[in-house]
Amino acid sequence: MKSMDAKKIFSYLQTLCRVILGLLLLIAGYLKVQDNTALLETVAYIAWIPTVLQSFIIDTLPWIELFVGGLLVAGIFKKWVIPAGTLIYACFFIFAIYGLGSGMEGDCGCFGDVDDSNILSLVLGSSFGWSMIIRNGIFVSMAGFLFLNPKPPSEK
Repeated sequence: MKSMDAKKIFSYLQTLCRVILGLLLLIAGYLKVQDNTALLETVAYIAWIPTVLQSFIIDTLPWIELFVGGLLVAGIFKKWVIPAGTLIYACFFIFAIYGLGSGMEGDCGCFGDVDDSNILSLVLGSSFGWSMIIRNGIFVSMAGFLFLNPKPPSEK
C-alpha cells in the first residue's frame, strides 16, 4: 500500500515538473514572438556562430518553445517531447555558463525583452550570472526527473 502511495506522489511530482517546464517554454516563446529584440542582440553577440545559424535560431526558437511547451503541458507525445524539452533546457544551461564565462552582460532574451513590469523577469531574471546558471540547472534537473521511473520495492 505504501509503495503505491509513493508511486502516486512520484507521478504527481513528475506531472507538476512537466507542466511547469512546459508553461515556462510557452511564456518564453510567447514573449519572444511579441518582441525578440533581446534574443536578437544576445545571439548576434556570439560571433563564432555563422550568420545563417544565428538567423535560424532567432526565427525558430520562439516557435519551437511554443510547440514543445504546449506538448509538455498537454502531456502528449511524451516519448519525443520530454527529450526535446530536456535538450532545450540543457542548451539554455550551457549557454548560461558560456554567457557568464565570456563576460556577456545584460538581458539574455530568455523571456523576451524584459522590463521591470514583467513579473517573470522579477521572479526568474534574465541577466547573465550565477542566478541564471542556478535557475537553468534547476530546470535541467526537473527535466531529467521526467526520465526517472520509480521501481517498486522488492516483495519480501
